[in-house]
Amino acid sequence: MDDVERIYNVYKYPYVEVRKSSISTFSMYFLNGRLMGSFKFKDEGYAVRYYKDGLLYFISSSNPDDLVNPKEYKIEGWESNFDNSEPKDGTYEVKEGKPFDLMSIDEKINYFKNLYETVKGYNSLSSISFFYNESIEEKEIIVNGSHIRGRVPRLYVGMNLVIRENNRTATAFYELGGSGGLEVLDRMNLSEFLADKIRSVTQVLSKGKSYGEKVTDVILSNMLTGIMAHESVGHPFEADRILGREFAQAGLSYLAEMKEGKIGSDVVNVIDDPTIPGSGGYYTIDDEGVEARPKYLIKDGKINEFLHNRFSAGKFNVKSNGSARAANFDREPLVRMSNTFFKPGNMSFEELLEDVKEGVYIKSYMEWNIDDLRLGQRYVGLEAYEIKNGEIGDPVLFPVFQGKTPDLLKAVDAVDNSLVFYPGTCGKGDPDQGIPVWLGGPNMRLRNVRIKVMGNE
Repeated sequence: MDDVERIYNVYKYPYVEVRKSSISTFSMYFLNGRLMGSFKFKDEGYAVRYYKDGLLYFISSSNPDDLVNPKEYKIEGWESNFDNSEPKDGTYEVKEGKPFDLMSIDEKINYFKNLYETVKGYNSLSSISFFYNESIEEKEIIVNGSHIRGRVPRLYVGMNLVIRENNRTATAFYELGGSGGLEVLDRMNLSEFLADKIRSVTQVLSKGKSYGEKVTDVILSNMLTGIMAHESVGHPFEADRILGREFAQAGLSYLAEMKEGKIGSDVVNVIDDPTIPGSGGYYTIDDEGVEARPKYLIKDGKINEFLHNRFSAGKFNVKSNGSARAANFDREPLVRMSNTFFKPGNMSFEELLEDVKEGVYIKSYMEWNIDDLRLGQRYVGLEAYEIKNGEIGDPVLFPVFQGKTPDLLKAVDAVDNSLVFYPGTCGKGDPDQGIPVWLGGPNMRLRNVRIKVMGNE
């Protein structure tokens, strides 16, 4: 009998969840080709959560014996009912095409040193830093007698560039990653990716112009639609946030006053799907033993469903849709996103452009802001260009795009057939929990929205 079963046999309540969680991490940080630091650690332990007499209890420890004879810690004032559906047995796993240990640490260090050598010749590049992270997350869970096992390796690269040109300076931050082994790194084509970004941002700083504020058409790239899907749809559609549980930590949701109806145009569909192969937020059974599935948060512009765990589902009198995740052993499973994105359409990018007489294409951003209700949102573009008569033209300098979420979603009149994802670490809870996710979407066209292009003429 392993420790998870030994702990589980102690508790005899209507709902019992015992989880062993192990996360092994290796990270390196580079500045201008020099290794500035690295660390390797393993975070492993056990947790029990059970429901008794209308209250939820949570206990965790790195020592399994502490959970066999525990002290009880109540989570009061929240759970009065729960979805007691039968949990699912099963195993999910992401297989590495190339295990992390196929490259030695010295080889990985040389990889990033050589990467710096390929881009340092760009005169506009003032500095560049890399953050490299590989991790393996393993879980063993028993929920009311059902056994779940999961194993997901992930690889992530963050890149921060400082670029100076024409007496202007910009900081550009890019993230790439997914689940799998070193093949994820191979697919990034980092030398080509970085060269393209350096040239693009340099051109914006060199030739970018401003023209003040106007109402015009805007095309948002996959990167912009991804952050919008996550921040302006995913978070406010978390049921515990709608109910007010996240108020002290991260704010509320505009859906607290608007739980149904039309929120976007007919072409707006937003999905959260943990089952996408290779994704950062991959799983097929959640931490409460509920089978994962795609969730249509917005369907044909209408509010369709919220993200639920068993306990938020009980308050809405619905079934959980498998959205419970915990960051590590000493955190309780909360309602979380996985891979959140706008659904693509059938148009090509060229077809999006050809119907725009005048507008702005925002390819990447350097800043985003959002209010506590996730109602007001603001983005400052980095790589951005004029659109004239259906063609991409000259660069524009740091366009500011903002508005209220329902207004912007209703302004969407077309999306193209591409789908690109970017990795992220989604924060939530107190104590804080950082969860790996993906965010993405197609290129998306909005009609007659307000935009301000900053800078000096």
